[in-house]
Amino acid sequence: MVYRMIFNQTAYFGRGAVREIPEVARKHGFRKAFVVTDPVLLETGTARRVLDVLDAAGMEYEVFDNVRPNPPVECIQDGVLRFNASGADFLIGLGGGSPQDTCKGIGIIAANPEFGDVLSLEGVADTRNPSVPIFGVPTTAGTASETTINYVVTDTRNKRKFVAVDPHDIPVVAFVDPDLTDSMPRGLKVATGLDALTHAIEGYVTPGAWSLSDCLSMQTIRMIAKNLARSADGDVPAGEQMAYASYITGMAYSNVGLGLVHGMAHPLGGRLGVAHGVANGILLAPVMEYNKE
Repeated sequence: MVYRMIFNQTAYFGRGAVREIPEVARKHGFRKAFVVTDPVLLETGTARRVLDVLDAAGMEYEVFDNVRPNPPVECIQDGVLRFNASGADFLIGLGGGSPQDTCKGIGIIAANPEFGDVLSLEGVADTRNPSVPIFGVPTTAGTASETTINYVVTDTRNKRKFVAVDPHDIPVVAFVDPDLTDSMPRGLKVATGLDALTHAIEGYVTPGAWSLSDCLSMQTIRMIAKNLARSADGDVPAGEQMAYASYITGMAYSNVGLGLVHGMAHPLGGRLGVAHGVANGILLAPVMEYNKE
Protein backbone atom coordinates (compact mmCIF):
# COMPACT_ATOMS: atom_id res chain seq x y z
CA MET A 1 0.00 0.00 0.00
CA VAL A 2 1.26 3.49 -0.92
CA TYR A 3 -0.06 6.50 1.01
CA ARG A 4 -0.04 10.09 -0.20
CA MET A 5 -0.16 13.13 2.08
CA ILE A 6 -0.47 16.67 0.68
CA PHE A 7 0.04 19.70 2.92
CA ASN A 8 0.55 23.45 2.55
CA GLN A 9 4.05 24.53 1.60
CA THR A 10 4.15 26.63 4.78
CA ALA A 11 1.80 27.45 7.66
CA TYR A 12 1.94 30.13 10.35
CA PHE A 13 0.21 29.73 13.72
CA GLY A 14 -0.45 32.03 16.64
CA ARG A 15 -1.91 35.37 17.57
CA GLY A 16 -0.76 37.99 15.10
CA ALA A 17 0.10 35.42 12.42
CA VAL A 18 -1.69 37.50 9.77
CA ARG A 19 0.91 40.23 10.22
CA GLU A 20 3.26 37.92 8.31
CA ILE A 21 1.16 38.04 5.13
CA PRO A 22 2.81 41.01 3.36
CA GLU A 23 6.36 39.78 3.94
CA VAL A 24 5.50 36.23 2.88
CA ALA A 25 3.74 37.55 -0.22
CA ARG A 26 6.75 39.62 -1.20
CA LYS A 27 9.09 36.66 -0.71
CA HIS A 28 6.92 34.81 -3.22
CA GLY A 29 7.17 37.73 -5.62
CA PHE A 30 3.49 38.66 -5.36
CA ARG A 31 2.38 42.26 -5.90
CA LYS A 32 -1.41 42.44 -5.62
CA ALA A 33 -3.88 40.35 -3.62
CA PHE A 34 -7.43 39.43 -4.56
CA VAL A 35 -9.13 39.06 -1.18
CA VAL A 36 -12.15 36.75 -1.14
CA THR A 37 -14.30 37.28 1.94
CA ASP A 38 -17.96 37.75 2.86
CA PRO A 39 -20.06 40.82 3.71
CA VAL A 40 -20.54 39.82 7.34
CA LEU A 41 -16.80 39.71 8.00
CA LEU A 42 -16.48 43.15 6.45
CA GLU A 43 -19.36 44.52 8.52
CA THR A 44 -18.09 43.09 11.81
CA GLY A 45 -14.54 44.33 11.25
CA THR A 46 -12.95 40.87 11.24
CA ALA A 47 -11.82 41.19 7.64
CA ARG A 48 -10.58 44.69 8.36
CA ARG A 49 -7.87 43.22 10.60
CA VAL A 50 -6.24 41.64 7.57
CA LEU A 51 -6.92 44.56 5.23
CA ASP A 52 -5.30 46.91 7.75
CA VAL A 53 -2.17 44.75 7.67
CA LEU A 54 -2.07 45.02 3.87
CA ASP A 55 -2.65 48.77 4.03
CA ALA A 56 0.11 49.28 6.58
CA ALA A 57 2.53 47.35 4.37
CA GLY A 58 1.53 49.28 1.26
CA MET A 59 0.36 46.13 -0.48
CA GLU A 60 -2.19 46.57 -3.23
CA TYR A 61 -5.36 44.51 -3.06
CA GLU A 62 -8.92 44.19 -4.32
CA VAL A 63 -11.79 42.82 -2.23
CA PHE A 64 -14.39 40.40 -3.59
CA ASP A 65 -17.27 39.86 -1.17
CA ASN A 66 -19.97 38.33 -3.38
CA VAL A 67 -19.78 35.20 -1.26
CA ARG A 68 -22.81 33.32 -0.01
CA PRO A 69 -23.06 30.38 2.40
CA ASN A 70 -22.50 27.05 0.66
CA PRO A 71 -21.05 28.92 -2.35
CA PRO A 72 -23.14 28.60 -5.50
CA VAL A 73 -21.69 28.14 -8.96
CA GLU A 74 -22.66 31.68 -9.93
CA CYS A 75 -20.60 33.31 -7.15
CA ILE A 76 -17.50 31.45 -8.24
CA GLN A 77 -18.03 32.43 -11.87
CA ASP A 78 -18.50 36.07 -10.85
CA GLY A 79 -15.30 35.86 -8.82
CA VAL A 80 -13.34 34.51 -11.78
CA LEU A 81 -14.45 37.44 -13.94
CA ARG A 82 -13.52 39.91 -11.21
CA PHE A 83 -10.16 38.26 -10.57
CA ASN A 84 -9.22 38.22 -14.25
CA ALA A 85 -9.97 41.94 -14.48
CA SER A 86 -8.16 42.85 -11.25
CA GLY A 87 -4.54 42.43 -12.19
CA ALA A 88 -3.95 40.49 -8.96
CA ASP A 89 -1.37 37.72 -8.92
CA PHE A 90 -2.44 35.84 -5.79
CA LEU A 91 -5.56 35.15 -3.74
CA ILE A 92 -6.35 35.46 -0.06
CA GLY A 93 -9.23 33.25 1.11
CA LEU A 94 -10.39 35.10 4.23
CA GLY A 95 -13.22 33.54 6.19
CA GLY A 96 -14.87 30.28 7.04
CA GLY A 97 -15.57 27.49 4.60
CA SER A 98 -17.67 29.50 2.15
CA PRO A 99 -15.17 32.29 1.37
CA GLN A 100 -12.29 29.85 1.26
CA ASP A 101 -14.13 27.38 -0.96
CA THR A 102 -15.18 30.22 -3.25
CA CYS A 103 -11.55 31.31 -3.36
CA LYS A 104 -10.41 27.82 -4.35
CA GLY A 105 -12.94 27.66 -7.16
CA ILE A 106 -11.81 31.05 -8.45
CA GLY A 107 -8.15 30.08 -8.32
CA ILE A 108 -8.65 26.76 -10.06
CA ILE A 109 -10.78 28.14 -12.88
CA ALA A 110 -8.57 31.19 -13.42
CA ALA A 111 -5.69 28.75 -13.99
CA ASN A 112 -7.84 26.18 -15.86
CA PRO A 113 -10.48 28.17 -17.79
CA GLU A 114 -11.80 25.07 -19.54
CA PHE A 115 -13.60 24.30 -16.25
CA GLY A 116 -15.49 27.59 -16.31
CA ASP A 117 -18.87 25.89 -15.96
CA VAL A 118 -17.73 24.88 -12.43
CA LEU A 119 -19.95 21.77 -12.55
CA SER A 120 -17.27 19.82 -14.43
CA LEU A 121 -15.03 20.11 -11.35
CA GLU A 122 -17.23 17.68 -9.41
CA GLY A 123 -15.45 14.67 -7.96
CA VAL A 124 -11.75 14.21 -8.63
CA ALA A 125 -11.11 17.17 -10.89
CA ASP A 126 -8.72 16.49 -13.77
CA THR A 127 -7.11 19.93 -13.87
CA ARG A 128 -3.73 20.43 -15.51
CA ASN A 129 -2.50 23.57 -13.78
CA PRO A 130 -2.08 24.47 -10.11
CA SER A 131 -4.47 27.10 -8.79
CA VAL A 132 -3.50 30.73 -8.77
CA PRO A 133 -1.53 30.85 -5.49
CA ILE A 134 -3.79 31.05 -2.43
CA PHE A 135 -3.12 32.22 1.11
CA GLY A 136 -5.69 30.58 3.41
CA VAL A 137 -6.79 32.68 6.39
CA PRO A 138 -9.53 31.02 8.48
CA THR A 139 -11.94 32.98 10.68
CA THR A 140 -13.73 29.87 11.99
CA ALA A 141 -12.41 26.74 13.68
CA GLY A 142 -14.03 23.90 11.79
CA THR A 143 -13.77 23.58 8.04
CA ALA A 144 -9.96 23.52 7.74
CA SER A 145 -10.29 24.70 4.14
CA GLU A 146 -6.94 26.44 4.54
CA THR A 147 -5.18 23.06 4.49
CA THR A 148 -7.39 20.75 2.41
CA ILE A 149 -7.41 19.62 -1.21
CA ASN A 150 -11.18 19.86 -1.61
CA TYR A 151 -13.95 22.42 -1.68
CA VAL A 152 -17.74 22.34 -1.70
CA VAL A 153 -19.97 24.03 -4.28
CA THR A 154 -23.76 24.39 -4.50
CA ASP A 155 -25.50 23.56 -7.76
CA THR A 156 -28.46 25.88 -7.18
CA ARG A 157 -30.36 24.74 -10.25
CA ASN A 158 -30.55 21.17 -8.98
CA LYS A 159 -30.56 22.07 -5.26
CA ARG A 160 -27.54 19.98 -4.38
CA LYS A 161 -24.01 20.36 -3.09
CA PHE A 162 -21.01 18.63 -4.57
CA VAL A 163 -17.36 18.23 -3.63
CA ALA A 164 -14.42 18.98 -5.90
CA VAL A 165 -11.25 17.13 -4.96
CA ASP A 166 -8.07 18.52 -6.47
CA PRO A 167 -4.50 18.62 -5.09
CA HIS A 168 -4.01 21.71 -7.25
CA ASP A 169 -6.34 23.77 -5.02
CA ILE A 170 -4.52 23.57 -1.68
CA PRO A 171 -3.40 26.99 -0.42
CA VAL A 172 0.35 27.45 -0.68
CA VAL A 173 0.42 29.16 2.73
CA ALA A 174 -1.98 29.08 5.69
CA PHE A 175 -2.20 31.67 8.46
CA VAL A 176 -4.05 30.30 11.50
CA ASP A 177 -4.53 33.34 13.72
CA PRO A 178 -6.84 32.83 16.75
CA ASP A 179 -7.36 36.60 16.92
CA LEU A 180 -9.67 36.13 13.93
CA THR A 181 -11.69 33.27 15.44
CA ASP A 182 -12.25 34.85 18.87
CA SER A 183 -15.16 36.95 17.64
CA MET A 184 -17.31 34.03 16.46
CA PRO A 185 -20.74 33.98 18.16
CA ARG A 186 -21.38 31.04 20.46
CA GLY A 187 -23.62 29.18 18.02
CA LEU A 188 -21.00 29.37 15.28
CA LYS A 189 -18.27 28.17 17.65
CA VAL A 190 -20.39 25.13 18.48
CA ALA A 191 -21.36 24.38 14.87
CA THR A 192 -17.86 24.72 13.47
CA GLY A 193 -16.43 22.80 16.41
CA LEU A 194 -18.81 19.92 15.68
CA ASP A 195 -17.68 20.05 12.06
CA ALA A 196 -14.06 19.69 13.21
CA LEU A 197 -15.00 16.84 15.56
CA THR A 198 -16.79 15.04 12.74
CA HIS A 199 -13.74 15.49 10.50
CA ALA A 200 -11.56 13.95 13.19
CA ILE A 201 -13.80 10.97 13.96
CA GLU A 202 -14.67 10.17 10.35
CA GLY A 203 -11.04 10.66 9.37
CA TYR A 204 -10.08 8.11 12.03
CA VAL A 205 -12.58 5.40 11.05
CA THR A 206 -12.48 5.84 7.27
CA PRO A 207 -11.00 2.87 5.37
CA GLY A 208 -8.27 5.14 3.98
CA ALA A 209 -6.88 6.01 7.41
CA TRP A 210 -3.34 4.92 8.33
CA SER A 211 -0.74 5.50 11.02
CA LEU A 212 0.11 9.14 10.28
CA SER A 213 -3.48 10.26 9.74
CA ASP A 214 -4.49 8.38 12.91
CA CYS A 215 -1.97 10.38 14.93
CA LEU A 216 -3.46 13.63 13.65
CA SER A 217 -7.08 12.56 14.07
CA MET A 218 -6.69 11.18 17.57
CA GLN A 219 -4.84 14.25 18.78
CA THR A 220 -7.61 16.43 17.36
CA ILE A 221 -10.32 14.40 19.11
CA ARG A 222 -8.50 14.92 22.42
CA MET A 223 -8.12 18.66 21.81
CA ILE A 224 -11.76 19.15 20.85
CA ALA A 225 -13.07 17.06 23.76
CA LYS A 226 -11.09 19.26 26.14
CA ASN A 227 -11.73 22.65 24.55
CA LEU A 228 -14.98 22.86 22.53
CA ALA A 229 -17.40 23.55 25.40
CA ARG A 230 -14.98 25.91 27.10
CA SER A 231 -14.37 27.78 23.86
CA ALA A 232 -18.11 28.15 23.26
CA ASP A 233 -18.42 29.70 26.71
CA GLY A 234 -15.78 32.31 25.91
CA ASP A 235 -12.58 30.75 27.21
CA VAL A 236 -9.92 32.42 25.04
CA PRO A 237 -7.10 29.84 25.41
CA ALA A 238 -9.59 27.08 24.62
CA GLY A 239 -10.62 28.96 21.48
CA GLU A 240 -6.99 29.12 20.41
CA GLN A 241 -6.70 25.34 20.79
CA MET A 242 -9.84 24.86 18.69
CA ALA A 243 -8.29 26.92 15.88
CA TYR A 244 -5.27 24.63 15.89
CA ALA A 245 -7.38 21.47 16.22
CA SER A 246 -9.36 22.40 13.13
CA TYR A 247 -6.17 22.73 11.10
CA ILE A 248 -4.65 19.49 12.40
CA THR A 249 -7.69 17.40 11.55
CA GLY A 250 -7.78 19.01 8.11
CA MET A 251 -4.29 17.65 7.48
CA ALA A 252 -5.69 14.17 8.13
CA TYR A 253 -9.14 14.02 6.56
CA SER A 254 -8.12 15.91 3.44
CA ASN A 255 -5.79 13.06 2.58
CA VAL A 256 -7.72 9.99 3.74
CA GLY A 257 -11.36 10.95 3.23
CA LEU A 258 -14.49 11.14 5.36
CA GLY A 259 -17.66 9.08 5.54
CA LEU A 260 -21.42 8.78 5.67
CA VAL A 261 -21.97 11.75 7.99
CA HIS A 262 -20.60 14.13 5.39
CA GLY A 263 -22.26 12.19 2.60
CA MET A 264 -25.64 12.87 4.26
CA ALA A 265 -24.87 16.38 5.55
CA HIS A 266 -24.21 17.83 2.10
CA PRO A 267 -27.70 17.03 0.74
CA LEU A 268 -29.24 18.55 3.89
CA GLY A 269 -27.31 21.72 3.20
CA GLY A 270 -27.97 21.77 -0.53
CA ARG A 271 -31.71 21.08 -0.35
CA LEU A 272 -32.77 22.47 3.02
CA GLY A 273 -30.07 25.00 3.83
CA VAL A 274 -29.08 23.27 7.08
CA ALA A 275 -25.77 24.67 8.36
CA HIS A 276 -23.04 22.16 7.67
CA GLY A 277 -21.72 21.90 11.22
CA VAL A 278 -25.24 21.54 12.61
CA ALA A 279 -26.02 18.75 10.15
CA ASN A 280 -22.83 16.95 11.13
CA GLY A 281 -23.64 17.28 14.82
CA ILE A 282 -27.10 15.81 14.33
CA LEU A 283 -25.87 12.89 12.23
CA LEU A 284 -22.60 11.96 13.92
CA ALA A 285 -23.87 9.74 16.76
CA PRO A 286 -26.43 7.70 14.75
CA VAL A 287 -23.97 7.18 11.90
CA MET A 288 -21.30 5.95 14.31
CA GLU A 289 -23.87 3.51 15.74
CA TYR A 290 -24.59 2.35 12.20
CA ASN A 291 -20.86 1.96 11.47
CA LYS A 292 -20.40 -0.09 14.64
CA GLU A 293 -23.04 -2.54 13.51
